[in-house]
Amino acid sequence: MSRKKQVNLKITALYCRISLDDGGDNESMSISNQKIMLRDFAEKNGMFQYEYYVDDGYTGRNFNRPAFQRMIADIEAGKIGCVITKDLSRLGRNYIEAGSYIEIFFPKHNVRYIAITDGVDSLTRQEMDITPFKNILNDMYSRDISKKVLAGRMTRSRQGKFCGGQPPLGLMRDPEDRGHLILDPETAPVIRKIYDLALDGWGCMRIAKQLMEDKVPITRVKGNTACDVNYYAWGGARISHILRNPFYKGAHLVCRTHQKGIRSNTYDIIPREDWEIIEDCHEAIISPEEWEQVQEIIDRRPTIMKGNSCPFYNLFHGIIYCATCGKSMQVRYEKVGRTGKNRFTGEQREPIDKAYYICQTYNRLGKNACTSHKIEARDLYNLVLKDIQELAKTALKDADAFYQRLSSRMERRYLLDASQTQKECQRLESRNREIDEMFLSLYTDKAKGILTEQRFMKLTATLEQEQEVNQKRLQDLMLMMRHSDEQENEVRTFIKEIRRYAAIEELDEAVLNRLISKILVGEVKKIDGQKMQEVRIVYNFVGEMPLWNISRVKSWRCATGRGFTKSTS
Repeated sequence: MSRKKQVNLKITALYCRISLDDGGDNESMSISNQKIMLRDFAEKNGMFQYEYYVDDGYTGRNFNRPAFQRMIADIEAGKIGCVITKDLSRLGRNYIEAGSYIEIFFPKHNVRYIAITDGVDSLTRQEMDITPFKNILNDMYSRDISKKVLAGRMTRSRQGKFCGGQPPLGLMRDPEDRGHLILDPETAPVIRKIYDLALDGWGCMRIAKQLMEDKVPITRVKGNTACDVNYYAWGGARISHILRNPFYKGAHLVCRTHQKGIRSNTYDIIPREDWEIIEDCHEAIISPEEWEQVQEIIDRRPTIMKGNSCPFYNLFHGIIYCATCGKSMQVRYEKVGRTGKNRFTGEQREPIDKAYYICQTYNRLGKNACTSHKIEARDLYNLVLKDIQELAKTALKDADAFYQRLSSRMERRYLLDASQTQKECQRLESRNREIDEMFLSLYTDKAKGILTEQRFMKLTATLEQEQEVNQKRLQDLMLMMRHSDEQENEVRTFIKEIRRYAAIEELDEAVLNRLISKILVGEVKKIDGQKMQEVRIVYNFVGEMPLWNISRVKSWRCATGRGFTKSTS
């Protein structure tokens, strides 16, 4: 039997494809029009046994399409003798893979290939000679379209528009503006609860377990299944993703990943410090201050160490640091005292548990790198508790005076005098405008031959350097002014938090995470024959507190026997 008769006994595959990149408004590229064109061509040429293979909404850069793969399987099974497409680009836009199918795969399986509008027919060798060049042009077109689509999405994203698929849990698309997000009344309280627990010092796994116990769903839509286990399947990774998501503070994240190449299905993850975030895009579930506070809590949380059999719960983990080297301090646990039986009573003696903190650098590298900065955990606990109690009482006793003291301190912190800063900004801006005018004058003098090239370059270099210095100073002043504008909110937030703990009797993670940024433990020093140690507490929003006349404890005097006794400053 001849090859032509064999082909005629097989069916003809009419392959149609359209992608989102081709545009939904282009009628000539629509699936229905492709079907009509392919059917008419097949019937006109006596191919009445045909079958449609349709991929609707699939890119031409990737050949892993359902209908295309089904067609390939039918070819390998010997069911297809001819493949017809509207043009070469419908088969695919990757010139390497498209060429391999046209030049190698189809001839190997005795399959005729026709691209109608491109005039390609594998039975006509002359027309096939230019096919590789057309495939290259299609590939270049695909790259150009992809770049334009990506550029359009990035532009919209940088405008604060949401261009993703499913919005994050707690948010939903605005029915009147699909690119704008609004709060989801059903799931936004879940996000609020997660952040509240994180602010209270809960870890990701602990939060996940609590949500599963409370039967809190992970999505608004329940799947069509009798089993609802996955409907409440919270995990630590999911919680961490939520806590790191800037969408919940009203911001918009432009991109988390970067595609390695147009043909590649692999992506590079953009580091969190390199994220491009657009602020104030939609209503926030979490205030920006609380969101930043959660980030600090997560960042300072230590990794889980194996082999630590210490029964002492490290309440100050992630916030206690050596004041000398800046490294975190490690907790150590030991039992002190005599063991064995009491010879008089016969009772078994139990040693006394003792927990203390030492410098991590000292612990690893020894005394040549740093000193121990050793402090007992119970003494640190009492000091911090006392400090919080006294601050809270002061804030309750005279809130206005407390606010004024904090505000004045914050102003000194940023070295800001509003009027003087404004005058300096105006002076620098005026000087930069003068420099711009001087540049024009110098260019004119150079063109007239008044200035030599060497003299011109020297003068312009000097002016450019001055302008750069001025611009840097302007940026610093603007940053200081912005901090000044934010200080009132920071002070009021701190007062609101500290007043909640006026009657506090004990410390826990919730109190420490909401109030304290870090604790700096100084070196033990001998002053006037006594061993003293300074402990500095850095509070959230306001930093280190000044020593006012409220008898606050800031240093400790070493006592004989055990620990430290307090010494008022």
